[in-house]
Amino acid sequence: MMASLGWDLRMPVKHSVLMSGVAGVLSIAMVGAGFVIATYNRTRRARLLAGILVGAGIAATHFIEMASISVQGTLVFDPRFSSTALIVGVALSGASFVVMHKTDDAVRQILAALLLAGAMIALHVVAVAGISVNMDPGLVAPEKLVSDTVMGFSVTIAAIALLSASLAMAVADFRVNRDGAVEVDRLRSLADAAIEGIVVVDHGGHIVNANQSFLSLVGNSMRGLSGAEFSRYFRDFPSGQTITEMAEAGMKLEEATLVSATAEEIPTELYFKSAIVSGEAHNVAVVRDLRERRAAEQRINFLANYDVLTGLANRQLMMDRLQHAMDAAEEAEQKVILHYLDIDGFKEMNTAIGQRSADQLLKFFAGRLSGSLRGMVTVARIGADQFCIVQEAVKLQESAEFLHERLRRKLAQPFTVAGQEIKLTACVGTAMAPDDATTPAHLLARAEIAMKKAKGQGRGTFCFYELAADRALEDRRKLKLELSRALGEGEIFLLYQPQFDIDSGEIAGFEALARWQHKERGIISPVEFIPLAEESGLIVDIGEWIFREACREAASWNKPLRIAVNLSPLQFVDDNLPEKMEAMLENCGLEATRLELEITEGVLIEDEVRALAMLTRLKEKGILLAMDDFGTGYSSLSYLRQFPFDKLKIDKSFITDLKDDQQALGIVKGMIGLAHGLDIPVLAEGVENEAQLAMLRLEHGDEVQGFYTGKPMPISHYSELIGGHKHDTDLSQTA
Repeated sequence: MMASLGWDLRMPVKHSVLMSGVAGVLSIAMVGAGFVIATYNRTRRARLLAGILVGAGIAATHFIEMASISVQGTLVFDPRFSSTALIVGVALSGASFVVMHKTDDAVRQILAALLLAGAMIALHVVAVAGISVNMDPGLVAPEKLVSDTVMGFSVTIAAIALLSASLAMAVADFRVNRDGAVEVDRLRSLADAAIEGIVVVDHGGHIVNANQSFLSLVGNSMRGLSGAEFSRYFRDFPSGQTITEMAEAGMKLEEATLVSATAEEIPTELYFKSAIVSGEAHNVAVVRDLRERRAAEQRINFLANYDVLTGLANRQLMMDRLQHAMDAAEEAEQKVILHYLDIDGFKEMNTAIGQRSADQLLKFFAGRLSGSLRGMVTVARIGADQFCIVQEAVKLQESAEFLHERLRRKLAQPFTVAGQEIKLTACVGTAMAPDDATTPAHLLARAEIAMKKAKGQGRGTFCFYELAADRALEDRRKLKLELSRALGEGEIFLLYQPQFDIDSGEIAGFEALARWQHKERGIISPVEFIPLAEESGLIVDIGEWIFREACREAASWNKPLRIAVNLSPLQFVDDNLPEKMEAMLENCGLEATRLELEITEGVLIEDEVRALAMLTRLKEKGILLAMDDFGTGYSSLSYLRQFPFDKLKIDKSFITDLKDDQQALGIVKGMIGLAHGLDIPVLAEGVENEAQLAMLRLEHGDEVQGFYTGKPMPISHYSELIGGHKHDTDLSQTA
């Protein structure tokens, strides 16, 4: 409008107030609509449309204003210039809005302003250049039109008023912004302090603002992110819904992969909601970094499914894989082979080399197992020194035999731990599905049965599962269960076997021997049920009962004979054993010197220092100590030298072959000579005939025990040897 007032035609010019008003209103409406579109939808296409709308508004204002002018003649518009002016104006206006992408970029702001100003100037200049006037002195402008002077004065007043109002509003806006800046800074500080990323997104899905946490995740600055599409930073962002729709629905995305500026893929969790930001409706996206949670989940999964020490699968994971393998094998008509490995003597090895070295040895062992196997194989650690190998999709049994041979070769090579070479052997039990079992639990149980059978045959043995071994193990389990109630039901009882002086033939004492009177099987030997009691821990209760019963019985004899009782290794580990024995002797009324504890050499080898300390404490209580089964174990002479036993008992295996085996005779002579050299008496077990007794007498043995001199019998059978019972004597004297 101001430009048209400056157009000098050298003739009277008047303007239509109505047309000028229409031009002003249309300009405000179209230009305002364009800026609204550009503000709330910042896509490139929306900004271009807004620029075209603003350019069209400027053009409409120009041409309506030109149409409002009246002169003494006719205005002629050249369509070529008019169309060119329209195209140039709209194009420059659209370009200015496309360039005005990031409002905090000063260069873009200046360029956008120049393009918009250029659009208005170019449109006016080009359009005016195409206008010509055909003079007609007979034409007179209507009186209701206003002159250039009046119009100019009116426009000047309106412009001054508009500028004054704008200045006042700018000052007020500055004050409001200044007062709100503190609040904005406070809110930004709170947002930046948040662990989660917080992003303000407009309705077009473009980033308006973001806190420091999101900037750190993306690896970019706010200047680089402003105006960018939020979804472009996520690899698997869902399509079909706008961010505004997600925000209105309060949607949550359980997992979305954020791709940072360094191409790092970060698992995140997204929350969307609507919010008022700076007085305007926006969408807010909360971005939660899931890396720590995923790492924790992976750690938990590892702990739940893998052995921490070796990194192998644990029992749970192995059973899962075994189930899948058996299901797949059934469909493909193949086999699954399970190998159960138990390292020989690892407990003793652990004691000898220490816990740390033993753990390192287990790692090396696990690594060698894993490294020696190929194909569809799972290696698992299911116990301290027990491992399993699962072979999947097997067609022939020979595959198990090939694996056995490979394991033999691998384990034949020594391990080096803490500078020392260690050789390991393992017993392996093997079972196959579906031949031996149809469920993982049964397959594992039968592989274990085969392993125990291998253990019974010696170190480094490999065995396949056999039904007979399973039945024997089941029978053993049943017997162990029945043993748990045998003591309470009075099925355990004692027999007594006499011990005689070899020269005089006088009775020296008795050994108390436990028997089990089974309801169905009859009398069960201690050779059969004592190992079961030791495995189950029942030996502690059974042993205490044997001690109490034997001491009570011996205390009732008229003759002060010794009573010998076997001490189990499990009882020997009780630190309070000497005090318990002393209390038991006191309660039974038996002198400590009449009790003889028989201890095997295996007890001493477990922990020599502790064993010798325990023997010393027992000896201080006055209790006699005998080394049982001498010659069958380690037979370390250092034990005899460090601690003076009261008796050595030569095992019956040497006595049995005494007559026919010169080597056995030589061993017996050597043991008797050794014991006498240490001033320790010797008792020979298992004397079955006169010839054995005579030879022992000839070799100057001290005491004998065996079927020839007296079988294990109820104590009533040996009433004369014990001189009767004290209560019987008291009754006869009273009578």
